[in-house]
Amino acid sequence: MVMRVTGLASGMNIDEIVENMMKAQSIPLNKIKQQKTLLEWQRDSYREMNTLLLDFRSQLTNMKLSSFYRTRSIASTNEDIVSATVASGTGQASYTISKISSLAVAESRMTNSGISKLSSNKVDTTKSLFSIQDAFAKEITWKQGSVESKSIVTKEGEPITLGLADGVKITDVENMTVEVNGKKYTVIDSGTPDSGEVNPKSGEVIVDKVSGELTFGDTIAANSTVKVNYVTDKKVENKTITKDTTQIQLKGALVAGQIKLSFKDGTDTTIELSDKPIVDNSKIGQIIDKDGNKFGEINYETGVITFNSEFSNYFPAETENSEEKPKLELTITSQQNYFSFGLTTHTSKGKIDEKFLIQGSESLNSVMSKVNNSKLGVTMFYDSYSDKVTMTRKETGVYNENGQEIEFTDGDFLTQVLGFQNGDSGNYVKAENATFIINGLETSRQSNTFSMNGVTFTLKKTTDTPVTINVNNDNDALFENIKNFVDKYNELVEKIEKKLSEPKYKNYLPLTDDEKEKLSETQQEKWENMAKSGILRNDSILSGLVTQMRTAIYSGVNQDDLDSAMKSLSAIGITTTADFTTAKLEINESKLKAAIEKDPNSIELLFNGTGATDGQKGVIQRLYDKVNATMDQLKERAGNSYSVNNQFTIGRQLDDLDDRIERFEDRLADLETRYYSQFTAMEQAIQKANSQAAYLAQFFQ
Repeated sequence: MVMRVTGLASGMNIDEIVENMMKAQSIPLNKIKQQKTLLEWQRDSYREMNTLLLDFRSQLTNMKLSSFYRTRSIASTNEDIVSATVASGTGQASYTISKISSLAVAESRMTNSGISKLSSNKVDTTKSLFSIQDAFAKEITWKQGSVESKSIVTKEGEPITLGLADGVKITDVENMTVEVNGKKYTVIDSGTPDSGEVNPKSGEVIVDKVSGELTFGDTIAANSTVKVNYVTDKKVENKTITKDTTQIQLKGALVAGQIKLSFKDGTDTTIELSDKPIVDNSKIGQIIDKDGNKFGEINYETGVITFNSEFSNYFPAETENSEEKPKLELTITSQQNYFSFGLTTHTSKGKIDEKFLIQGSESLNSVMSKVNNSKLGVTMFYDSYSDKVTMTRKETGVYNENGQEIEFTDGDFLTQVLGFQNGDSGNYVKAENATFIINGLETSRQSNTFSMNGVTFTLKKTTDTPVTINVNNDNDALFENIKNFVDKYNELVEKIEKKLSEPKYKNYLPLTDDEKEKLSETQQEKWENMAKSGILRNDSILSGLVTQMRTAIYSGVNQDDLDSAMKSLSAIGITTTADFTTAKLEINESKLKAAIEKDPNSIELLFNGTGATDGQKGVIQRLYDKVNATMDQLKERAGNSYSVNNQFTIGRQLDDLDDRIERFEDRLADLETRYYSQFTAMEQAIQKANSQAAYLAQFFQ
């Protein structure tokens, strides 16, 4: 920006003079900017109209479906035995279910006896299994290791690995699970993995137990999500602690005698501590170093390590100038108690296998939640009154003709600790299909709710008493459908006609920047509303659409199968209103209902008939064509939110105005510079004249 100091010699306010001169020169520029604003308002109004037409076209699309006209009602002679629903478009029919021999039943398995050791001290389902293991009637068999889970997003060209810590390896491979984008893979630890092409239900993945690298038989695409549940032989945790540290929390329940701690101080000296604590009881262990000094204890139930005052002896001495307290790097090597089990179910989606890794820190509620939220399709719960657990498949019916629908596979927690039994023995309800006779045909379904020819039946009771279900026309529903269409049509016409007849206030132009400075926000808003009014007044595209829709509504429909007395909307009671200034419609309800009752097929042809010419097409087909063509015109004129300016007419005009504005602003900048140059020259001349006058004046003193 050029700094100008003016008016010193002349005493004139040059800046104000130049500013007023520039305002006069800027008048044409302001007119161009106003023209641009008007075009932007027009563009936005066109787009607003296009959005209205898009909504109406969606209504017309629905009305092009036969289901819109073929509305059906359904009635059962005995809703307590058989109820039914029907979809629009279903053919009229009658069904008689003469006998229901059996209803579909889901398989349900229950434990034979209570799972608690004492009826007075039942299992607490909210507490960790490790802490309440003695409350079960049967002993839990624990494994030792560290249960882990990991989600990996694959990257192009990079190996898929679990990132195991040094010295940690994978165990219990048979219970490891791997999914890629929801697809399960069978895990192996040797050989060559098969691809999903060999076994479409599940390809194979080989795991390196030491490095944790996964190698699939399939090619896994980049950005795939690999979810892995697995077990390692131990868990290694690193924590930084100070003398003020009194407790640290480990994850999961620990295994007695299998924890190892090592400290690394500032001299990188590693102190190995005894991993053979003195056991006070089954849950608390004391930690003693190699010299027999006790410095803490471990709660194996909670995984909390508590340090005593002797622990501070392991820290390096504090220096006088040190601002930080001495720290130790603590490495903890531990194991968890865990167990595993498997479940298999037979469902409408096929056979589903799931494996579960359960940590000792989890509760029975957690176990049941994992089972219930899995893909097995079962519901498992514990009843405290009976002290029993039940498991029920969510789907009814028989999907495994050769055996049970729920199978307990790996692990003994379900079969031993909880007491479930495989096979036909034990306490269970066998799955059954619904068997019945419909219209003389004896048949079966796996569910009590099933669909046939657009009718959905629900069987509720066994019976030898026939029940009849009739599917008939629902004329009231068709009337409401047509009434809703007329309401939508009138709503569209009202908004378009409002835009076409909106008054135009020629004296209200878009405000310039100078004018906005003189008005409050409220005044600006009122002015802008007046200036925007009539922006689409008598617009040729919109007025043309109203005319075309009116013609489409009133022209007769020439269809061979159409009742000769029902060839126009006016013939069935849909006419224009008494107000001749609008294209809105009104309905003679009694006349329309009589027409629907008389011949619903002709109603469908009148609205939705197809043909090569406009005369053959039904009213909806015509309206759809007109609306679609108008939307294309509006888009060509004003584009949409995804358009760039060079793709539509108004956009190209706006670009042209932007170019003109830029050139004009450049000329004004040059003109302002010239004005200041001229006034500067004048100032210099006045200053020179003043100097000469002062020089001459000294000779007359």
